Amino acid sequence: MGDPERGLYDKFVVTRTDGASAPGGKHDGCAYFVLDIDHDEHAVAALTAYAASCESEYPLLAADLRKIVRNGKLAQGLYDAGWER
Repeated sequence: MGDPERGLYDKFVVTRTDGASAPGGKHDGCAYFVLDIDHDEHAVAALTAYAASCESEYPLLAADLRKIVRNGKLAQGLYDAGWER
């Protein structure tokens, strides 16, 4: 995981695959928080909480996140849920 003495810092560059992060797009300049779901021991708790939070508005997303958590192989669970490599 990260450096416990450092806190938040720029570590990733995130680009949306739908183009919305391009200059002038809806998500141009948005901030993102990235989770390493294979190595971060806090990722399961984060995904579980996010699923509970979004369930009423995005039930399919919540179900996919719960499936990933149940799978035990988190990255593989993303692809099993329909993500493309």
